[in-house]
Amino acid sequence: MLGTGLQNRADGLAARVEGLARALQESRVPEDTAARLLSHASTAALQVLTLELLLEQPEPAAALANEPAALTARVAVPVETAA
Repeated sequence: MLGTGLQNRADGLAARVEGLARALQESRVPEDTAARLLSHASTAALQVLTLELLLEQPEPAAALANEPAALTARVAVPVETAA
């Protein structure tokens, strides 16, 4: 489930894309041009939300740093002799 902040951001972006659709229709922009612009706007909105969601994720390195014993157990050959 999306966090409240991210859900609000998604709702706001959706409202802006819908507003763009209304403005294009009221301006009598040709359908193919309007469809292309709305497609780009929708893609950009999804990319913004994806980026924000990725930035909310914890860094994998931080999670691994908490388990040094588990990392050592995974190494089959001592690091010095692996080269």
